[in-house]
Amino acid sequence: MFEILKNKEVGPDIFYLVLKCDELSEQPKPGQFFNVKISRKLSTDPLLRRPFSVFDFDEDQNILELVYRKVGRGTEILSKYKAGEKLDVIGPLGNPFSTEKRSGLIHLVGGGMGIVPLHYLARTLEKGEKKVFLGAENSDELEFFTKRFKKMNVEIHRAAMTEKMEIKGSVLVLWMNYLDQEKPLFVYTCGPEKMLSAVEKECLKSSIQGQLSIERRMGCGIGVCLSCSCETTEGNKRSCVDGPVFTLGEVVLNA
Repeated sequence: MFEILKNKEVGPDIFYLVLKCDELSEQPKPGQFFNVKISRKLSTDPLLRRPFSVFDFDEDQNILELVYRKVGRGTEILSKYKAGEKLDVIGPLGNPFSTEKRSGLIHLVGGGMGIVPLHYLARTLEKGEKKVFLGAENSDELEFFTKRFKKMNVEIHRAAMTEKMEIKGSVLVLWMNYLDQEKPLFVYTCGPEKMLSAVEKECLKSSIQGQLSIERRMGCGIGVCLSCSCETTEGNKRSCVDGPVFTLGEVVLNA
């Protein structure tokens, strides 16, 4: 059981959940996730756990940070938990991002809540020039993430669909504007599947290596229920154990 240290709203329906996890068996890696039992004691509503990507982790204090959007019954219940209460959490789970030393330019492209796993990744990547591209519907959704990324040695670029930041439009368009001027050594991306498909297409066209993290509904989180199965070039794979991180070109995405 992990103790809740903080569970507060930091944006429109966006919550920042901080957990003390002294019982953690191993340190999570960027791109991995935790499966959280949201139902209260003696209740089975909701029955299934919910997967949440690692936003950050303090290995010295054993403090895990998650960020989630309140979108349904499960996250509505989770948003009501208070500091001092405890959650039944399983993890870390899943296949992480590759964080081998890279000395060149690295792009991190995040759309919506796909920004979450890129934060821990950016902090973990020690070498290389890093440019982070963040996109959301409104600028309010980016404020918390922007403040946190500003604490790192990264260059930040932002786009919102409803108002002008660096541009008014999608993070994909913003990123492609820079892609016309420079060729990164490696690209990491997470967000809506159409965005992932477009990022992947541009990278493969320009012979740029990279990885993506896909978002799927997950039941068990350990590869048993097959609810998160995804089509790949090598047949169906389970995004909870074979992913959620895959190499660009590996997953058959819905464009």
